[in-house]
Amino acid sequence: MKKQILILSIILMMAGSALAQTVRTRIMNFENPGNRRILKTEEVNHWYYRSLPEKSMTLNVEGVERVQLRSFGIEALRKPQIFVIIDRQRTAFELTLNHRLNGYYMYDNIEFDIPAGTKSVEILCYQRSIYMRAFQMITIQPKPKVVRVPNRVIQAHAGMIDITHNSSSSEYLTFNPTQALKFTLNNGRDGIVYVRARLTDRTLPKFSLYKDGELVDSYEFSLARSTKFSATGVRYLTIGMKLDLPLNDDSSVYELRADSDHMFMARPLLLKK
Repeated sequence: MKKQILILSIILMMAGSALAQTVRTRIMNFENPGNRRILKTEEVNHWYYRSLPEKSMTLNVEGVERVQLRSFGIEALRKPQIFVIIDRQRTAFELTLNHRLNGYYMYDNIEFDIPAGTKSVEILCYQRSIYMRAFQMITIQPKPKVVRVPNRVIQAHAGMIDITHNSSSSEYLTFNPTQALKFTLNNGRDGIVYVRARLTDRTLPKFSLYKDGELVDSYEFSLARSTKFSATGVRYLTIGMKLDLPLNDDSSVYELRADSDHMFMARPLLLKK
């Protein structure tokens, strides 16, 4: 039972925190306040007001949708009430004691909606020991989260391999006859791709480039070997080939497929705007 109460308390605290993040308050001033008394707390100090005897206090509520009334008393009362008068219609709100603070009787906040087109509201309290402060409740419209799509997304490849040149290395993605290299360019970004192949015999390495599933072109390497670039586990590496990828209007899927029984290495790069 205690565990259930604890869980419920945590849920209520989370809900209260979420509400605090979506609603903020702004001080409202009574047009005809009577006596005033300051309330000092750890967070802030505010003046609270009570009306003149048998009089109401008026709030200008043009453009206001919801009002929060905070109140405290300087003496113990049996059934304190606050009346809200809107367009001559009187609504009674009973005050519920929340806690004691520095000798004051702190009551739960009262909240009420303002009908559209209402220009003023009257607040009436017959108990002269009750002090009040009004706050406009403003709903904060959460900013929509902007989902940022990555400029480049690798979707499929056969593995990764480092190609070294002058003691520096670059990471390449491999593809072969059983596994193509597939990637997407987003946000209208254009790109290029560097391709090399591993030479195993006198067979020429061949591969094809596709955009959105349609063949763009096919390419063939010569048997010329690179003397400046090397890759771990690869004895003979072809000279590199640079491909300018077809223009990307928004989002395009590119695919490199092996047309011969070779391992290919590719490094797709984004062009600077």
